[in-house]
Amino acid sequence: MAKQTNMERKKHRTKFRRKYKLSIVDENNFATIFSFRLSIMNVFTVLSALAIILIFIVYLVIAYTPLKEYIIPNYPVMEEREKIEHNAELVDSLEYQMKLYSQKMQILHTILNGEDPSGYDKLDSIVVSPTESYANLNFDLSPADSLLRMEIQEHEALNVNFQTPKSGLRIENLFFYPPVYGVVSSDFSNGHFGTDVVAAENSIIHAVLDGTVILDSWTVETGYTIMIQHSNDFISVYKHNAKLLKKTGDRVIAGEGIALLGNTGNLTLGPHLHFELWHEGKPVNSENYIVY
Repeated sequence: MAKQTNMERKKHRTKFRRKYKLSIVDENNFATIFSFRLSIMNVFTVLSALAIILIFIVYLVIAYTPLKEYIIPNYPVMEEREKIEHNAELVDSLEYQMKLYSQKMQILHTILNGEDPSGYDKLDSIVVSPTESYANLNFDLSPADSLLRMEIQEHEALNVNFQTPKSGLRIENLFFYPPVYGVVSSDFSNGHFGTDVVAAENSIIHAVLDGTVILDSWTVETGYTIMIQHSNDFISVYKHNAKLLKKTGDRVIAGEGIALLGNTGNLTLGPHLHFELWHEGKPVNSENYIVY
């Protein structure tokens, strides 16, 4: 029985490898025009190779040509993909700008409270391990490096610590340069933390002391507004300007032009400067130290 089974298997393998002749003959004289030999194994091998090649070609067509937009269901077209990538870049940029804006506001709040902003942490921190190998460092600029440089520049622009602070100096001993010469229309009071000075429109507004611009902005109420941090915990504020001549981070000296007098914002009835002077986080009456 076992011998018969072996013989059947041998016969089956022989049949699988048996050669066949495929011929093309002339119908009129039965002359052979073309012929070649083949077997079942050869046919199977050729068909398998053709199937693999066909699958590979279909993959290339789908992966690297626009036909995938029509073959793959719900695949986004080229315009939609470009919009998705553009929106992702905008969201990332907006998130970064919001972080910078939040940081600026916190620094400004720290300054207005009379606190020292020099210890304020940056948005990101870089931790370098002491055991880190520096043999394969890549010194090419990367997007992350560019963002870090931008962040440091923004942080240093708002670094208002002065190298030689005059601790203990009395406010009466300081010389304040008049921001503008004109007529005082509204004095300092409990409900009005500044002095309104009426002057010709587009008159130059001057910095009262040396310092660093910590805010250049526009609001609905006060229009174009600029704020300067000075030494000895002084901050000066200039509102309702027609145009700002300085931007955040600029260093200015006493008497330097920083803006043009105007009438911007809702809380104004005509061209004038609303000037505020703050010391150690509290508003002070500038008319005690400045002659307008």
